[in-house]
Formats: sequence, structure tokens, C-alpha cells
Amino acid sequence: MTEWRRLARDAPEANPFFSPAILGAALEHLAPAAVSIAVAEDDAGRLLALVPVGPARLGRLVPAFSVYTHLYGPLGTPLLDPADPDGAMARLVGVMDGGRPGGRILLFPDLPVDGVAGMALCALAARTGRPLAVIGGHERAILRPRVMAERVRSGLPGKSRKELARQLRRLGDLGRLDWCSATTPGERAELLDAFLALEAAGWKGRRRTALRDRADALAFTRAVFEGAAPGEARIDALTIGGRAVAMLGSLRTGGTVVTWKIAHDEALGRYSPGVQVMLQASEIFEADPSVLLVDSLASAGHPMIDRLWPDRQSMGLAVLGPVGGSTAFRAGVLLAHGEVRARANLRALIRRTPRSGRAKEDTS
Repeated sequence: MTEWRRLARDAPEANPFFSPAILGAALEHLAPAAVSIAVAEDDAGRLLALVPVGPARLGRLVPAFSVYTHLYGPLGTPLLDPADPDGAMARLVGVMDGGRPGGRILLFPDLPVDGVAGMALCALAARTGRPLAVIGGHERAILRPRVMAERVRSGLPGKSRKELARQLRRLGDLGRLDWCSATTPGERAELLDAFLALEAAGWKGRRRTALRDRADALAFTRAVFEGAAPGEARIDALTIGGRAVAMLGSLRTGGTVVTWKIAHDEALGRYSPGVQVMLQASEIFEADPSVLLVDSLASAGHPMIDRLWPDRQSMGLAVLGPVGGSTAFRAGVLLAHGEVRARANLRALIRRTPRSGRAKEDTS
């Protein structure tokens, strides 16, 4: 466990969902029984790479072996040794190949394809003659505090800054306005029920997709926010008269933070409480010199976070084929591309369909 914690902290692309506490909670409450942990070690037994893995289907039909991600953890970056990420990736792929060296179709979902792990995978494919395809490529909003020319709030158009300030004043007219943050297990436990209730009171509750509506999701959430070490999870809240009107749950490992879930009081949507709490959290992350990257985990073109955070990260499903390629690999890639197009068409249709009862401000 000590080696795992070291790798999770020091990996060139830290992934909170693959840290011991959070991955342990996912394996206990969310993952199918077939999911296990793949580890690669050097000749001295030092841990070089780690990911959860399990059997999968490419394009829903072609057998494959995949890094495990899930609905509540859409980031599949493998943990790699910082001294030699290319070598660590090569050893990890060897482990994932199992008894078929160079012969399996391997899936790396929710991967930052231009990051350290993505580039290591690309280099390995070129060295070994294995085809590599990216399915469903898209851009995701991120925040890189240490390389930004200006802070998030000051980088907004002047009209937007003035309107957000006006909305915050109007919120203050409704009662005493306070910000609070919970970073220790005890502090988080005190705020967690309020967060779950706030989320369930909105459109997710009406659609029965709130965390409280699924026993496995609720158990995972409690395990993470009540059990993670201080600093590995946090809840930031905007309160009026002691009542939370917007809350953000975030997870952290090493220099990487992910903004995991956000909830707000939809009755106050005209004052943008979700945007207010995200801006406040952004300023907290910007003030911490140890934060290197904040991943929004948001879908491409998200209407709220894309307006706030200027940077983007290329994401996708990376598919590593067998040496020399195969008919199954090519068929699976074609099927997967078709599946992505079908989902995109469905989302476009849903967006054109009016949603009754949906609040004006949707920041989740």
C-alpha cells in the first residue's frame, strides 16, 4: 500500500480515481467482480505502474481487455513511474496482454490522449508495430493555475464579471452569505448529507439519477468523502443564513484535482449559485502552489465550465491493437466509431427536446 500511495502521489499524471482510497471504494461498491488491479514492477519489485482492469467489448461485440473507469470516475490515466513513464507503460501493457504478448486488443478509456500516458502509449505502438486508434476524441475543460496568464475571474469578460458580482449581491440580500470548505473526514461528513439533499432536490432527483437514488453510488460517495485522508477530498459550499445553496465536491491526489460533483438550489438559478461556487473553488485552487491541474470531468462544450476555464485537454478512448493489426481490431474500431456517432445524434435530439421542470442554470 505504501508503494501504491507513492506512485499515486508522484505519477506524472496523478489520477485521484486510482488512488488507494478512491479506487478501493469503487472496487467495493461499483465495479463488476471481474475487475482487478494490474500492477507492473521492476526487477527489484518496485511498483512502476498500476491500473484497474477487466474484460470488455470494443464496439459492444469484439472481445478486448480494458482499463476500468466508471460513471462516477471518468478519468482512466494509468499511474506511471515518473522516472521512466515510457518503460512503465511498456511493462503495464505487457501485464495487460496476459498470456498473449502483443496479441490482445487493449482499451484505455477516458484517457488524456496528449498527456504523458497517452504519448507513452503512442510511442509503444510505434515501436512494436501495434495499431493505435482514438475513438470519440473531444476537448475537456481544465484549469492549469501555474501556467495561466491571469486568474479565472479576472479573465472573464468585463460584462460577465459585473453580472456575476451583481448576482452575488442579490444572493446576499436574501440573508447572510458565507463560504465554507470541508477537507477532513469529520468536516466532510458534516456537509455530505446537505450535499446529497441539495443534489436530490434538483432535476437529478426528479429524474431519479441523483447519488441518493442508487445504493451503489451512495455507498461509494460515503466511502470516499467520509473515509479519504485529509486533503484527498473536499466540499466547498456557498450558504445563505446557514443553508447551503451551492456545493462542489472535489477529489485530489498529488498535484491533480478533479471537480467531481456540483449541486445548487434551482430556485435561485437566476443568481447563478453554481457558477459562484465554482469561481470560489477556482480561486482556492489558484492560490495553492501545489495544484498543477484541475480537471472538470465535464462533457465537451459544457455550457458553464467552458465559459470559466480557458484551457482544454484532449480526451478519448485509445485502442491498442495486436501486433500487425487484425480483422477483429478493424471491425471493433468501426463499430465503436459508429456507436459514438449514434450517441452524439441522440444527445443532439435530446437537446432539441424541451425539458419540463429543468432549471435554467444546469451546472452539473
